[in-house]
Parts: sequence; C-alpha cells; structure tokens
Amino acid sequence: MAKLTIRDIAALSGLSKSTVSLVLNNSPKVDPATRRHVLAVMRRNRYVPSFAATALAKGSTRLIGMVVPGLSWHMVASINLGVAAVTEQHGFDIILYTATNDRDYGSLIDRVLTSSMSSGLLVVSHEQPLEPLVQLHQEGMPVVLVNTIDADVALPSVTADNYDGARTAMDHLMQLGHERIACVQGLMRYRCCQDRYRAYLDALREAGIQPDPELTKPGDFVPEQIRARSRELFALPADQRPTAVFAQSDVTAYGVMTAAAEAGLRVPEDVSVLGFDDIESAAQIRPPLTTIQQPFVEMGKRAAELLLSEIGTNDDDPGTDAEPAGAKPTADLPRLVMPTSLIVRASCGPVPVTRSRRGRSQTTKA
Repeated sequence: MAKLTIRDIAALSGLSKSTVSLVLNNSPKVDPATRRHVLAVMRRNRYVPSFAATALAKGSTRLIGMVVPGLSWHMVASINLGVAAVTEQHGFDIILYTATNDRDYGSLIDRVLTSSMSSGLLVVSHEQPLEPLVQLHQEGMPVVLVNTIDADVALPSVTADNYDGARTAMDHLMQLGHERIACVQGLMRYRCCQDRYRAYLDALREAGIQPDPELTKPGDFVPEQIRARSRELFALPADQRPTAVFAQSDVTAYGVMTAAAEAGLRVPEDVSVLGFDDIESAAQIRPPLTTIQQPFVEMGKRAAELLLSEIGTNDDDPGTDAEPAGAKPTADLPRLVMPTSLIVRASCGPVPVTRSRRGRSQTTKA
C-alpha cells in the first residue's frame, strides 16, 4: 500500500494541507484541539512523515533522539558517552527525551512527530510496551533499542549477553569452592533476568548440584524486598546458610551485603557476594564488589552506529510509494549481543574452611 502524504492526512482530517503542515512543524498558530485531532488521524492511519529523509536532504538538521527511562538510571551516562562518541564523529547532535513508566511511548512519539527534529530514535527501553516503537519503525522512522530488557522485539537492538555473564559469575564462585550458592533475582518478567537465572540453574546442575528452592529469593530490584529476602537467607541454620550469593544486579548485591552485615556476617570471610552490571559505585563500596561488567559505553557506540546506518538507508522522499526503511522482515533486523566481563574485586573469597564441601552434603546429585 502506498505511503500516505500530508495531502492525504489533510483530506482525512477535513483540514487544509497548510494546517497539517503547521501541526507537523509544532507551530504555535495551531490551537490544541486541532493539533490533537490531526495527531489522532495520523496515529489512526499509521502515518509517519519521513523527517529523516527531508532533513538530511536539505541539510537542515543533524539530530537524533535518545530516549531514556530517567537521568538517574545508573547506565544512562555510560551509554550516552558511547553514543556521543559516534554521533559527534558523524556531525550529529543528541536530543534527550525521557519516558518514565507513567509516560508511555505513545505520548513520546507524538512529541517526536510534532517537533520534526529527530532523524531517528535510540531507546534505552524500560517497562513500557514496545508496540508503539515497533509500529513507528515499520512505518519508516529509524529506531534502535539499547540495553533492552525484553527479547524477540521487531526492532534493531544492542544488548549484553546475560546468560554467558551469569555463567561466568557462577564459574567464578565454584572455582572458589562454593557449592551452596544463593540467587537473589531481579524482575523475572524481564528476559535478561530469566537468562541470568537460567544460567544459575544450569551451572549448578552441570556441577552435579540440585538447586535448592530455599536459596532462590525474589528481589525484583526493590531495595526493601532485597534486604528482606536476604535476611531470610542469612537466618537459615549455619550449616544450611549459603556461602555465596549471586545477585542479579549490583544494586541487588548492595542490599545483600547490607543484610549480611545486619546478620553479623562478614563479606567475603563468611559469605561471598557477586553482582551484575559494574556500575560506577561498585568499585567504591567496601568491600569493592566483584561483578559482571556490561559494556555500556561500547553498547552505546554500536547502537549509535546501527541508528546512523538506519538513517542512511531512509532516503525516500515524503509521500512516495517506496517501502519505508524500517519495514524489514524481523529475521533481517540486526540484533547485536555484546560480551560481558568478570571484574574481580574483594567481595568474593574462598568458601569458609568450616563449610568446605558442606554445600554438596546438603544437596543431592542431579
């Protein structure tokens, strides 16, 4: 089906082409009710102007939008550093948008479309449904996800290898002699958390250790719940208590370490704690946290490169019948999975001598 033009939207809206153009250019001359009406017609008919094509052809803007869940998120600064390294090299600047859980992607798309400034969107996704972004991409707007918590989304994406990272974490703990290893989970509706937990279970079973349900605790990345569930672990009888804890994020690891201190346990002498992410504070706490490093800066670079590549292919004029650049089969969409690294610090040590191999005696062979 041919792409709709501004003239088509004007006809469907019952307005003039110039009025629709004013809406698209975010002109203050348009009253709010008319603006909402035109945007509703656009959304209903899946109309996306090829802003990238017209802007690049005219040389009038070299801007990409970067969408983040919030500026306080620990990985945002590192991802942005990588993005900026690439965009600056290619003469692009970044427009920053926020999309918190109470502001969904639909309203953000309205802002992007009416401003007609961004040639494409790089999205650090969080909990909002991704369907509006998928639709936007399919209709011609370049969109790339970075550090996505979901999987199998019909969008180009860059993420870390969560399964391999968690296996590396478990291998490290087992090499230190730990067998009774607990896991404090993140939000298990996220694919990244599912992959980390699957790796935890696989590592135990392949070592001949039957996973103990008592040693798996939901944390959901909520500090109060992390500490409460960790207290349950450390309240177990001494011969059943874990000698190590794999936390599904660094922030989760901090909660585990707080609960250990409250229980009178030392890290790593009595219990080892290993995190996931390697956020900046991981090296500053005491003891410094052993963790799995996600390459946030490199992920930002690769995501920016993917987005600029998408923008470079979107060279159709608005209103033509050509297929939008984003309308590719899902299998053809680039999905980059970046390797993680083990960062060894002081929060992990050998299994306590009094507990050596006791973890194995508390379990049954798989």
